[in-house]
Amino acid sequence: MKKILIVGVPFYAKKYGYLLESYLKADVEPKMLLNMEASNNNNEFKEYLTYAGTNPIKRVLSYISILRKFNPLNIDCYDYSILSILYVLIARVLGINVRFWLIGGELKGDKTHFNKSSKLRAFIVDIKMFLTRLCLLLSNTILAKEEHHIDSIRKINKKLINKVIPFYNCVPVSEKFTIRDLNTDHGDFLYANAVIESRNVYELVDSFFTLKRKNIQFTASIYGFNSISNEVYDGRGIGYSEKVLKHHNACKLDGLVNTYGFVSNITEVMKNYRFFVFPADYILANYALLEAMSIGLVPIIYPGNGYEKIIIDGVNGIVVKDNKLDAALIRALNLTNNEYNRMSYMAHNKVLTDFSLATWPAKLSLNLN
Repeated sequence: MKKILIVGVPFYAKKYGYLLESYLKADVEPKMLLNMEASNNNNEFKEYLTYAGTNPIKRVLSYISILRKFNPLNIDCYDYSILSILYVLIARVLGINVRFWLIGGELKGDKTHFNKSSKLRAFIVDIKMFLTRLCLLLSNTILAKEEHHIDSIRKINKKLINKVIPFYNCVPVSEKFTIRDLNTDHGDFLYANAVIESRNVYELVDSFFTLKRKNIQFTASIYGFNSISNEVYDGRGIGYSEKVLKHHNACKLDGLVNTYGFVSNITEVMKNYRFFVFPADYILANYALLEAMSIGLVPIIYPGNGYEKIIIDGVNGIVVKDNKLDAALIRALNLTNNEYNRMSYMAHNKVLTDFSLATWPAKLSLNLN
């Protein structure tokens, strides 16, 4: 059986369970080294998890130790940390096959998630961007999870494109589609993601306020405020989260728009809503968006990067036009039952055909030793 060590992951979340399950189905033995302290989290994949702790030196030592004990011929390096360059360098010196996973805006030097303005933090981001580019050169394979990754790589070095494998997120999805009963007490709009600047949540609150001023009846919830609670993910963008929550309170949206922190059972929450709103700069392929579509929620999105690969306006969702999110929300509320059910079915079908977890095992076994 082939072996792979997954490194650079800052915490355990449900999406990593998808990954581990897919490796096992591909007859690959995985081991995941988490950059967190040991946890009593009793999940079904705990035997495949090892905890490296939060101290950088301890992380590197844990990495070297597990390389010796587990003896993998492959590593998957997730580029969450400035330590990525060490993971990649050590593996290449030892002759290990390296697959390097891009995970966000690191090639662009993204600084929008800072909790506080800091020249030092900005400098670290710039250094990390430089080191990430070195990792691209050193790695055997580059896995690009978002469309803009490929655009950035092409600008850095066209020759690197030969090492790139587009690898979009996937989720479990049942082949059976169940029509949603809209006569039950479903909420209308759900936002469930980190409340960060690139997701344009402030503008979403503005749009809800516009509906309120127009006396349009609706209900909505926003999940993901770091400033309320964050039991699932590391803190980021807390300043923006606080700004949006303050704006929500100033608009006096209580009773219409509920606000929550992060929760671990968001899929269960999704079942209680009709529309999934995701006004983000980058669309392809957000986990929560895919999960919502997989159970039939109709998405409402900005035409963010990669959107055309997943959503066609009026077919399996609603694409905001001219930045008029309020108009898109009103359009959604005015759909007939037949229109909604058709879009709901097509949303589910899109995930089933193009973003189903069933396609992952074959893709994950590519380029492994």
